Amino acid sequence: MQRTRLLLTFLMCITAIMLLVGCNILDSLVKDGGGSAPLSQFLNRTPDNKNGDAVPVITTPQQGESTVKLYFADKDGKQLIEVNRTIPKTLSLAKETINQWLLGPADGAADSYPIVSPETILRSINIKNGIATVDLSKEFLQPYSNISAETTLYGLVNTVAQFSTVQIVKIRVEGQEIKVYRGIDLNDLRFRNDLIGYSSGTISPSESPKSADIDSPSSLNIFTN
Repeated sequence: MQRTRLLLTFLMCITAIMLLVGCNILDSLVKDGGGSAPLSQFLNRTPDNKNGDAVPVITTPQQGESTVKLYFADKDGKQLIEVNRTIPKTLSLAKETINQWLLGPADGAADSYPIVSPETILRSINIKNGIATVDLSKEFLQPYSNISAETTLYGLVNTVAQFSTVQIVKIRVEGQEIKVYRGIDLNDLRFRNDLIGYSSGTISPSESPKSADIDSPSSLNIFTN
């Protein structure tokens, strides 16, 4: 009889210990994941990964450069001068290209002149189904120096439409699409070769004005905003 009581007491102690251990495990799981973490996640923890979280994979950004064409004006403001400029690969090559165009020619660039007011800024660019929609600040509407309206307009259009994914360019100013620019109908704006006078060569990033002021992420996704 006494042995039976001792055996029962021993079994009760073992049961109590198992219940306490189980409660501690359950409490840990609840604290870690609101009760949603699987038991295997808890059991597979190691001292080096106490939280049981996946280790993030860090990839090296793609490095390199891209050469784009920028279209500025000749000294008479009536023809386009094609300038090659090398810029860092970016998350949005189209956006970076327009920003470089707005900066104007580099110092010392032969026979090429800025087309728009230096106060003009790019608000956004979107390219979808072959149509590039460029949104600029109101300064774009202002005549600049002796540059003709056609030269200004197609300086922008050719700079944007050089990319194979762009067939048509639409222009917005301060978020509003414009249909006429200084008397020119803006319907069906496409790349025009006949306005190009000649190419003045390649300009590197170090030679382009204020190029360091432009944020240029180093991975390439050519046509995003």
